[in-house]
Amino acid sequence: MIIMCIIMAIGLIIFVMIIGATIYVVARLLMKKSRIEDRPLMILKERYVKGEINDDEYRQKKKLIND
Repeated sequence: MIIMCIIMAIGLIIFVMIIGATIYVVARLLMKKSRIEDRPLMILKERYVKGEINDDEYRQKKKLIND
């Protein structure tokens, strides 16, 4: 009886670990994809904040990036 409980507990722990690893991998892949796609817009915002480009340039370039 005790051995069955131990085996079930180990099985549950393994199951939870597999689910957790799957969620972790999927989340990492989604975060990596969003970082790659958002990078040009982040650079543009940094340049705007630093004053390297004006309002009109910012809007034009942002429109190009989003299209």
